[in-house]
Amino acid sequence: MALTHCHTIGASDTFLSRLQGALAFTVVWGLGQFVGPLSPLLLGVAAFYLPSWLVLILISSVAYPFLVPNEALYSPRFCRFVLSKAGWLKGGSTLWASEDVLKLKDRVNESIMVCYHPHGLIPCGFSLNGAVRARAQDNATYLPPWLPLNASVSGVQAPVLFKIPVLRHILLAFGCCVPATKEGVHHLLSTRTTFGIIPGGSEEVALHQNGRENLYLKKRAGFLKYALQHGYTLVIAFTFGESDLYKSVSALRPLNLWLVKTFGFVLPIFWGTWFFPLLPRRDVPLHTVFGKALHLPKIENPTAAQVAEWHATYMRELEDLFDRHKGQFGYGDRTLKFF
Repeated sequence: MALTHCHTIGASDTFLSRLQGALAFTVVWGLGQFVGPLSPLLLGVAAFYLPSWLVLILISSVAYPFLVPNEALYSPRFCRFVLSKAGWLKGGSTLWASEDVLKLKDRVNESIMVCYHPHGLIPCGFSLNGAVRARAQDNATYLPPWLPLNASVSGVQAPVLFKIPVLRHILLAFGCCVPATKEGVHHLLSTRTTFGIIPGGSEEVALHQNGRENLYLKKRAGFLKYALQHGYTLVIAFTFGESDLYKSVSALRPLNLWLVKTFGFVLPIFWGTWFFPLLPRRDVPLHTVFGKALHLPKIENPTAAQVAEWHATYMRELEDLFDRHKGQFGYGDRTLKFF
């Protein structure tokens, strides 16, 4: 399964591109993951030191994404700003496609689920080499003509993220993010929407180890059951470099696995560059490979045995994709570890 096409964004490696990339990482993840969760506390403190009119404006800004239709927050300009994160990474962010994927171009308007591995601490492959490219509304720059994605493409994220102030605004501004609830996923499937998903979810954040390819997949088969019920085609995608962008404190794994199981979120401690931990390492190229396409039959009520059969096939094809291409991207000594 040869990789016949590739497309890179953010490869100029100029001071301006690096600066803009660093700014995008800081705004998107700094505001979303740190300021957002702390916003109730910050607003409480602000009430003691700022004029009441300014506090009211801040509260209105935080509450706004919870009060208006989700579609009202979509911004192609913001999508392009998010994609500028690639400028921080040395060599930018590259999307590769196999011959299998190229054959899907004629099916761009129907039933494709792109499954990304691994999640990483901050899913850069998912955000830089997926639906946001199509939603940026600048196909000449971000969307190669051979990629089976279009402006209606979507994606799913952990439901808890949409409950966090500021982060909710950021996710909805992509125009391609919906909560990964049963209802949300079934809506995408029933409307035959092409969308991306990270099957490993928050569990893979908890399992993260720099330099290791840890995937949470042994007990994660729900996405396959849904895909069978709707007869979807699954594109298996793996991002080489995702696990190396940050380092994390692995001693927190038991706590974070418990938090995921109990509350649906994790609290990882991680860092990238030494002078600003939120920024990932610059010396790690990012390569997302769109590999095998699995054409699932439509089975309205798949049995446990049928789901298990396709789950085994999926894991086997994912491992084959990784082993087939890992040497090309400098990871020849690694193996996938399934949890």
